[in-house]
Amino acid sequence: MSADTVPVDWKWTDYQAKVRDALEAGDHDLVVFRTGYGGGKSITGAQWIHRGALQLDHGESLVMGQDFQKAKGTTFKVYWETLPGENTVPDDAGGDPENSPIVAGYNANENRVTYITGHKVRLGSADKWNRYAGGEFHRIWCDEVAHYDNTDLYRLHEMLVTRQRTAAGPNTTLWTSTGNGYNQFYDVTERQVGPDDEELPWADRMKVIVASTEHNTLLPDDGLEKIKNQFQGTAREEQGLHGGFAAAEGLVYDDFSRNMHVVAADDVADRLVEDVAIYGYDAGWDDPRVVVDVRRTHADQYVVWDHYYESESRLAEVVDPDDVLEERTEWMEGRPMGRIYSEHEPAHIQQFRAAGWPAVKAEKSLDGGIDHVRDRLATDSDGRPGLLVTERCSDLIQEFLSYKEEHVGKAAAKDHALDALRYAIFTHEDTVQVHFKSGSMPSQNTIR
Repeated sequence: MSADTVPVDWKWTDYQAKVRDALEAGDHDLVVFRTGYGGGKSITGAQWIHRGALQLDHGESLVMGQDFQKAKGTTFKVYWETLPGENTVPDDAGGDPENSPIVAGYNANENRVTYITGHKVRLGSADKWNRYAGGEFHRIWCDEVAHYDNTDLYRLHEMLVTRQRTAAGPNTTLWTSTGNGYNQFYDVTERQVGPDDEELPWADRMKVIVASTEHNTLLPDDGLEKIKNQFQGTAREEQGLHGGFAAAEGLVYDDFSRNMHVVAADDVADRLVEDVAIYGYDAGWDDPRVVVDVRRTHADQYVVWDHYYESESRLAEVVDPDDVLEERTEWMEGRPMGRIYSEHEPAHIQQFRAAGWPAVKAEKSLDGGIDHVRDRLATDSDGRPGLLVTERCSDLIQEFLSYKEEHVGKAAAKDHALDALRYAIFTHEDTVQVHFKSGSMPSQNTIR
């Protein structure tokens, strides 16, 4: 059977057709489709991939879910179910994708589908996105992108856009998702800023299409009614129904907000106590190396003034007593002298001390430290929060807005700047209290 004679029954709502047409035009590197639950986002992505596979007699396209385990029951399942034919979902009551008249072969070991035209589709996952760096893809569909918790979306897009240079095209990537808190997906698709919080340099190559589930004419009436009952009139209505955003559920620091806690450095500079600072240091290991520079205001607020947040970096880039970097300036140079509350790595503590910085082991209690940061986020009787973060500390802000209870204590948690902050303010407060109780305070030139 040829692709020209295969009957297909793909339906598109008006807004799904708008997404499809934007993708087919090839005028944008990235098309983002945001909608609420039941808005048909995954169906749109799957049908677009199938449609392209029947138009090409060569090449590859890519489907990407969160990870293979989660994608099997979500992204991949929708992909299989939208194939023409019966019983096309593998491992589901003996189902097989090759039952579809448009599929010539399915290699489960390589997660690859070959269509009757000869075009191939690879099924992938965002948690191991580097494995696709060697391919070239006509179409790429990334599903539930707001849930790519351990994937840097900026690096992901950079890799994928360089993989789309085929002659036939359309060389377009589709992101489909609901909102999921104020994370990188929010920064890219709503604020359209980069990791440095500056204007996204490729914003003009991205098209964002937002649609409400209420306009999904393909949903049964009772299905739409159930979704409305769940979300309408709640704090999550924008996210659940209209393709907008709400704070993620289960956040460790759910009181943190951009409006309340994030400030421009210029707006707070004249409120700082001059030459007073403390520092928190997280060693990084295979993750980013982080130092937070924490100042105080005259109203006794902590201000995260700046931070160092770099992967694959050396401690000499932060502090360099042996002049390893020669002509390069280490990050700590020129900052106010203050105690460094450090990860428990003796060699690192010694390196700080050798450079003249009073470094000590941090108090690393998770429960006590998290509670202390939460207390600092609260406001006083005058409405002032006890902790502020300057807007240039974008990595710390991102962690505040995405760190969930389920991540606490887990190796995969993205909480490196939060750890450094916790080390600094929790250990410092504990140190001050101990000295008060003993009747002696450390000198001001060593503890700030």
